[in-house]
Amino acid sequence: NAIKAYDEKQMELVGMLSKAEQDEARIAKELEALIQQLAEANEQEAHVVSELAAKEQDNQKLNMEVASKEATSKKLVADMQKLLDELEASGTTAEILKNELFSKEEAIKVLMQEVDSMKTESDKHDKELETFLMQQTE
Repeated sequence: NAIKAYDEKQMELVGMLSKAEQDEARIAKELEALIQQLAEANEQEAHVVSELAAKEQDNQKLNMEVASKEATSKKLVADMQKLLDELEASGTTAEILKNELFSKEEAIKVLMQEVDSMKTESDKHDKELETFLMQQTE
């Protein structure tokens, strides 16, 4: 009877051992699957970190381009303001020159009138002289 109980106990232990070995094999497979998933997750994380670093680098490049374009824009605005100031100054200069030219044109007209008047006076004297000479020769 004791042998029978011993055999039953031994069979029960063998069954438990077999179940434990099956559980161990199942757990080992699950552990392998989890290790594989962890490795894949690490690869994905590395890929995401790499992409993030690349995007950060692109972002830095864009920030530098933006800063460069802002500087260029400020320079262009300053250049445009300078040109506007120069244009305004040249407009004032042109107005002054135009006024001077108008004054000189007026002075030339007055001189031309004086020349015409002198010419008329000269013509008158020439006629008087001619008349005088003709009277003298007669």
